[in-house]
Amino acid sequence: MEIKQKDFGGGNCQVSSTLYNAVLEIPSLKVTERHEHSNDVPYVKDGKDAAVAYGSYDFKFVNNTGNDIKIKASADNSNVTITINSLKLI
Repeated sequence: MEIKQKDFGGGNCQVSSTLYNAVLEIPSLKVTERHEHSNDVPYVKDGKDAAVAYGSYDFKFVNNTGNDIKIKASADNSNVTITINSLKLI
């Protein structure tokens, strides 16, 4: 028997979805694997999610910027924030 309970959700998928949206802001980062959730999620717009599930679904991207990148993530009780910065080599 399958039981479904409506809840806010999030966790790993909220982090991967937030990272996905940050990656989309940088044209030189290429998404190589991404999976949508089977249902709508409340923390991102439709089509902007990236589901992850250990052993099956993953979110992957390739850095084609020519520079190293720095990913900074933070979270509080209601938000996940991720920024990606290019680190230019001297």
